Amino acid sequence: MFKRWLSRGILFLLMAVIGGYIAGCGAGVSTTSIQTTEKDFNETVKYEGPKARIAVANFKCKAAKCGGRIGSGIRDMLVDALVRTGKFIVVERGEGLEEIKKELELGQSGLVQPGKAPQPGQLEGADILVVGSIVAFEPNAGGIKGGLGGLIPKVPLLGGVKLGKEEAYIALTLRFIDVRTGRIINSTRVEGKASSFNIGGLGGGLLGTIPLGGGLDIYKNTPMEKAVMVLIDNAVKAIEKYVPESYYRYNAQGQPTTRPTSIKTQTTAKTQGSTQAAVTSQQSEQVKGKVVFSDNFEKYGVGQTPPFGRWEGNKDAAIRQVVQINGQIGKAVQFNGGKICITNLKIKDFIMELDFTHKGNIEIIFRVQKNPYIAYLLHIDADDNLHLYKVAGNMKVKMAENKGKFNLINKWSHLKLVVDNSSIKALANGKDVVIDINDTDASLNKEGFICISGGSWYKKPLVDNVIIYEINKK
Repeated sequence: MFKRWLSRGILFLLMAVIGGYIAGCGAGVSTTSIQTTEKDFNETVKYEGPKARIAVANFKCKAAKCGGRIGSGIRDMLVDALVRTGKFIVVERGEGLEEIKKELELGQSGLVQPGKAPQPGQLEGADILVVGSIVAFEPNAGGIKGGLGGLIPKVPLLGGVKLGKEEAYIALTLRFIDVRTGRIINSTRVEGKASSFNIGGLGGGLLGTIPLGGGLDIYKNTPMEKAVMVLIDNAVKAIEKYVPESYYRYNAQGQPTTRPTSIKTQTTAKTQGSTQAAVTSQQSEQVKGKVVFSDNFEKYGVGQTPPFGRWEGNKDAAIRQVVQINGQIGKAVQFNGGKICITNLKIKDFIMELDFTHKGNIEIIFRVQKNPYIAYLLHIDADDNLHLYKVAGNMKVKMAENKGKFNLINKWSHLKLVVDNSSIKALANGKDVVIDINDTDASLNKEGFICISGGSWYKKPLVDNVIIYEINKK
């Protein structure tokens, strides 16, 4: 009799504990906590801007529990998600490429009707290649399945229902490579994590509109499925963040197009004279431009002095090996009081961007004309002060000045210069407008070439990643 009452007491105790777990999970049988971001790739996308051309390679499995086709499965899911953003032209580099090769071979075999066979040499290339490795893959990263926390360790099941907590974790390293140069533009790590309290046999399916890739089907309706979805969402956001704006240069048909650049006025320039006017607006403007020049200096030899590429100049500017803004070893121009100019590019309205270090003064000289020599000159000193001058011969007059708000990344800063008709803007880190004036001087409102100069024998600043867009007036 005592044993029967004891058994009933244990049974009631178990039922009470289970009831507490179910109550803690709400009205449904299963709840899931997810580590994710504000907006996911399942939301409706209405992107109509320029696109970047991108390819994704198969991911390597470097985690102990990652094997089989899991790497290619993650790759397939990421490709699907990138296509859905509308921001990328994604070219096939997985299994589909092998099938395309077979079709091309079949077309050249003579078995396909003339005029209907695919022609070789028509495949599109990518500007950016995404490569990576799965460095963590834990379908059950933590928690206890079975038993009740040691209360009755011999009773993992109650009426065929298993009680416990499952957690899943996956991490992926990504590298973004410029296909033309082989240069690593950036690298990052993304993660996905999910956990669930579950009652085995009664749980509902987890949501997600991107189907699980090959090798991942066995994790359907488990925390790992949700962790993978979170990983893909975070990977898409990382790619959108780390692919530079200059690579977004194609329309929906894959043709080169103009690239919109948003400029938000946030600060006021100090101006002098009657022909200048400071602007203190919070409105956004749209300026469109197409790439007419770019140079990351990787193709030149260390120690080389001008001329190199399209640059002319003097021996006090030279190519050096440095740690770049992306943290990788590469090349940049070091200025020791020297100057380099693109004299074969004459341009009036343009956007110019570059990375630079603060070891000394840097000068951007633009709309340069000879005989007589006149130009605008933007001077950035070692204290982040920006000064805009008008130059004629040996005389220069200050037009505007302001304090920049440059945020260092690996000791580098970024500058954007926008010259549009009479408007001249200088932006720190691509967003904070530091100089913003209008100059109606017709003598300088015309085409000219561009130069970069700076430094001294004891202060030797660096410049890298120069890109120039010609503003499209249409």
